[in-house]
Amino acid sequence: MNEFLKNIFQWEGGPEITAFSIWHIMYLVLIVGGTILTAFILKNKEISTKQKLLNILSVLVVSIYVADFFFMPLSRANEDPTRQLIDPEKLPFHLCTFIGVMIPFAQFTKKENIVAKAFKEIVATLAIVASVMYIFYPDSAIGDIGVFNYKVVQTFLFHGLVFAWGTLSLTTGAVTISFKSIWKPLLGILAIMGWATLGNLAYVNELYCISGNWCFLRVSFFPFIPDALMPLVFFACVFGVCALVYCIDLFVKKILARKKESNVEIEK
Repeated sequence: MNEFLKNIFQWEGGPEITAFSIWHIMYLVLIVGGTILTAFILKNKEISTKQKLLNILSVLVVSIYVADFFFMPLSRANEDPTRQLIDPEKLPFHLCTFIGVMIPFAQFTKKENIVAKAFKEIVATLAIVASVMYIFYPDSAIGDIGVFNYKVVQTFLFHGLVFAWGTLSLTTGAVTISFKSIWKPLLGILAIMGWATLGNLAYVNELYCISGNWCFLRVSFFPFIPDALMPLVFFACVFGVCALVYCIDLFVKKILARKKESNVEIEK
């Protein structure tokens, strides 16, 4: 059974996936297109139906995340022995993994006070931002790797579900955002940076020469950017995409408001 599972999770079948290749675009279309299609299907559905789907998505997100800790060693059996263990990069200190873990808490909380609403808004917004930033340039899941490799499929599936939950939370009205409250995700980003910094300082494994670089705050992700500037670059990039999400939300709401006004005038 062990060998059978290893053969499945190490499958390198198919061509290699590279940035913005036809295969990368295929995953993007499936994730973004599938989410948009689902949003239109849910448009006239009952609130209970929308809520059930969001519940399912939140459970799937955390289930796939946890399951990866068990399947990951099987997918690495032929690699260097030090890489057969659970990859510490999968611990919930990166923006995507941390938000993935927070999604069920945001989804299933029953409280409707100011703190709870702010928490939901932060998680929903950053769920969209984190997943979009990753699926458009999934550095760890492209390059010298098969398009149907376990790592590729798991990566796009996890981030795709995170994107779907965040987007559908807004389109269904389960979570509402306002441009005036853009300071909320700002605080969320700073909090996550603090959490990632804690992980970077605490997690050092001299045996395997591993040290934390969550959220790329220690070592630059880009060769042309000094390591010392990465905290600022990370904050600017994430908050910039957050601002874009809020602008799109504001733009869509204005279009819908004008359309509603036009319909009212026609009825008169």
